[in-house]
Amino acid sequence: MSLTPSEPLCGLSHPNKVPEVGSCMADSKLLSLLSQGIVVDVPFASFFLSQLLGHHHSIFYSSVDELPSLDSEFYKNLTSIKRYDGDISDLGLTLSYDEDVMGQLVCHELIPGGKTIPVTNENKISYIHLMAHFRMHTQIKNQTAALISGFRSIIKPEWTRMFSTPELQRLISGDNAEIDLEDLKKHTVYYGGFHGSHRVIIWLWDILASDFTPDERAMFLKFVTSCSRPPLLGFAYLKPPFSIRCVEVSDDQDTGDTLGSVLRGFFTIRKREPGGRLPTSSTCFNLLKLPNYSKKSVLREKLRYAVSMNTGFELS
Repeated sequence: MSLTPSEPLCGLSHPNKVPEVGSCMADSKLLSLLSQGIVVDVPFASFFLSQLLGHHHSIFYSSVDELPSLDSEFYKNLTSIKRYDGDISDLGLTLSYDEDVMGQLVCHELIPGGKTIPVTNENKISYIHLMAHFRMHTQIKNQTAALISGFRSIIKPEWTRMFSTPELQRLISGDNAEIDLEDLKKHTVYYGGFHGSHRVIIWLWDILASDFTPDERAMFLKFVTSCSRPPLLGFAYLKPPFSIRCVEVSDDQDTGDTLGSVLRGFFTIRKREPGGRLPTSSTCFNLLKLPNYSKKSVLREKLRYAVSMNTGFELS
């Protein structure tokens, strides 16, 4: 998530609205991080996390280094000025920034009198740093400050100051690592006749391990849990636990993977061929609802289609 300067009529540019957005997002993070340990698939821009943590006050902080996380094209334009071999003054630049605000051109001076000071080979490095600072801290100052205020109204600053920017991002969004299928399998619960040795379950884990790419495995996890990244400390901390249930068994019949449910699954879930059905999910419960497919190839096809199209969400 990154902040951009918005037109005055746009919702997030209104200073009274942005803290509400910050509070709402922070509240969801607080519930997930402190209450249930669930990560949220919201990658914040590193420049925003740096300002949230107060790192922009450090003597080692550089607006230029953080700029790509806000505006990569703007960063490329500034670096091209640094590498320009000719006479920079020929470009007609001044120590100012012209911005189109609702059809009107507004000139922002980077320093007092900047619009009359030309950019030369001697001051181009200063120009680059001034432009980066303006883009990062002046142009979106109100939006950033309001969002941080909303965030801190829910999560105290002292709770986050001990973390670096990457660490805070990991706490919010989980670990950006490949999914450990063995860990997921170890902490999966089965219902409705399914169990670890059921042929459909064996097929499922084999498809995920051998046929799906890392990106498809991430889509599968998001399909079931609403987040493409695993919990920071592993799937043992996923609440509710990752679950798989045979969809031919209704909610009121599902009493867990007892002997009765297993036998009922063997004898009743074949009443009709489920080949035309897609896997579905209940993300609030981290539950995969899987038909009892008769062929591995059908399971592979239906699962890949469902996770790629994100068609499986159900409220039940």
